[in-house]
Amino acid sequence: MSDSQGDKHSGSTEELKIPLISGDGVGPELAEVARLCIDAVGSATGRKITLMDYPAGYSAYIKTGNPLPEETIHAMRQSPATLLAAISGKDCPPPSPTGQMRKLLGFFADIRHFLLGGGPSQPGFDVVIVRECSEGFLSDRNMFQGSGEFMPTPDVVLSVRVITREKCDQIAQVAFGYARDHGRRKITIAHKNVVFPLGCGLFIERALEQARNYPEICVEEEFVDSLARNLVVHPEQYDMILTTNLFGDILADVVAAQVNNLIPIINASQTTALFYPSHGALSPLAGKQKVNPMAMIRTVSMMLNWLKQKEAGDLLNKALATHENSVLGKSLELPAEMTTHDVTRAILKSINV
Repeated sequence: MSDSQGDKHSGSTEELKIPLISGDGVGPELAEVARLCIDAVGSATGRKITLMDYPAGYSAYIKTGNPLPEETIHAMRQSPATLLAAISGKDCPPPSPTGQMRKLLGFFADIRHFLLGGGPSQPGFDVVIVRECSEGFLSDRNMFQGSGEFMPTPDVVLSVRVITREKCDQIAQVAFGYARDHGRRKITIAHKNVVFPLGCGLFIERALEQARNYPEICVEEEFVDSLARNLVVHPEQYDMILTTNLFGDILADVVAAQVNNLIPIINASQTTALFYPSHGALSPLAGKQKVNPMAMIRTVSMMLNWLKQKEAGDLLNKALATHENSVLGKSLELPAEMTTHDVTRAILKSINV
């Protein structure tokens, strides 16, 4: 699977309806950012895209007693994409609504795009990390029932890492398909096969098997600890990184710190995908119009490209490009003289002209 699952909408003149979850914290403000983006590219391209409101998160729990109503899950299943502004999962009773989404919708791919403009003293970089997110060492999701971490005695903890051929093949297909669709030329497989020769060995084997279908893409392998170091020192040398769950979780945080968490995320299954900015609810900023909208705008752009709405996605990317090296790329919170609404309007001005 790649973002070709949006092919059925390519070139279509039908209205495209996308569920939108405003959620919690700064979510309602970011939902308005998303609407402004869709309105701008819709007017410019003539493509009719409608964002349909659905509840989830703590706000839904307060109103209905359920942080993830069935109507929301049903709408997500029926759509090729869902846009999520923010959810405050820590305020909801377990299990978390995002965790439920992952399990109920079968999300196995986590895709994160890290972009930093260069300058005189620092080279820029453009890195995509693709990780399998349904198994591995994360014990809350790698078992059909129960947890992959347990204590057989009061003095012993066992943590089980699950690696399956099926999920290795699926995530490799996603990574190489994404690379081809987006003109990427190199994939680095992050692993530690000297410690995990069976698990990492299977992952590498299946990735290399998939690579045979993409001869134009260069494939390299690197130990995950070495790669983590190089992502700090020389991130510009990487194009795409493919890895397992826990390794990818850590590597993504390493790069996120360099781009101030202004990151769009895709969680995908074989049939649908969820798009959201990585920074979460940012509850202290809620209602103040001080959240930086750039991550949300990038998220909308990624969603449009995933749905094969390339013209619309490119318009947003070009609008963002003129602001990548400005003060807007420095922090999740806007400077005192700026508001979320005004910054969004300023970024979208070139589209609306």
